Amino acid sequence: MDKSSKISIKINGEEKEYEEDVVNPHEKVEDKTEFQWVLPTPDGLGKKVIVLDDVKKKKNAKKKPKMKKEKRQIPFFLNQSSYKSIIISIISASLIGLCFGFVFLSIFKQSKSEQQSPDVVTVAPTQVQMNIPAISFDLAQVGMFKNMDSAQKNVDEIAEQGYEAVVYEKNDAYFVVIALSGKESTFLKDQVKKKLDSAYLKEESIGGGEYAGPKQSVEMYKAEIETFAFILSYLTSSNFNNEKQLEQINSTLLILNNQKDLIKNQQLLTGLKHLQNIEKELSNSEGQSLNQVTQNVQKDVLGLFKLLKEQKNTLTN
Repeated sequence: MDKSSKISIKINGEEKEYEEDVVNPHEKVEDKTEFQWVLPTPDGLGKKVIVLDDVKKKKNAKKKPKMKKEKRQIPFFLNQSSYKSIIISIISASLIGLCFGFVFLSIFKQSKSEQQSPDVVTVAPTQVQMNIPAISFDLAQVGMFKNMDSAQKNVDEIAEQGYEAVVYEKNDAYFVVIALSGKESTFLKDQVKKKLDSAYLKEESIGGGEYAGPKQSVEMYKAEIETFAFILSYLTSSNFNNEKQLEQINSTLLILNNQKDLIKNQQLLTGLKHLQNIEKELSNSEGQSLNQVTQNVQKDVLGLFKLLKEQKNTLTN
């Protein structure tokens, strides 16, 4: 047997009933009700109430279009954090680069200024006055003249005979000499006078008296005079080939050579060069006679004598 059921639909607040055949013989149709939900019955069937407004709302809810999300206006540095990091890094790097640039520029300017105009503190050398004993020796003189031109002509003439002469000044006169030896040496008599009878042998000296000037220069001058006398003493028959005396000459010249950087006086530096040449000849004189060695060193001996003889009593640095 067919069973009918009623459906109540509420439209605009008015409820209308519609019958619907339902296969359930034991169901009793319930009265119309205004509840908006289905009440359960013992046989499982009941009255259905459908509210049209609710249906529309549900449909509208299902069909409700998705609203586009508005983009939030976020501050520049928060929205673009990566750009912020890059910009901050660039600014920091620029500032650091500028700082380093200024530092290196100041160092470069400072080093450049030091190279161009070094700030050197010049200390005035200590001035001293010292008494230097005189040393004596013998000379072979070949001429005395009132002017340098005449003396130089005599040097050229004597050179044709194989002698290397030097000119030194004393008491407004110019003397031409061709050889020099110590007081105990026989070299001038045996070798020079016999070959050139016109040579005049005489005694001469250097040093003696008070010498003033920078401490280093005065001490160097004194040391060169003493070394000169020591070499003349070595070139005698009693001291020639004396190893201890030769070692003393070598040691003295080593000390003087270490002090040369403190000396600006060109005459003293040239004198030191003559001493070094003489010492080299003496050290390599094995197998040679005394007269041979004395002759070999005559050029430097005469050159050193001229410098020391013409050195003024007031020395310069």
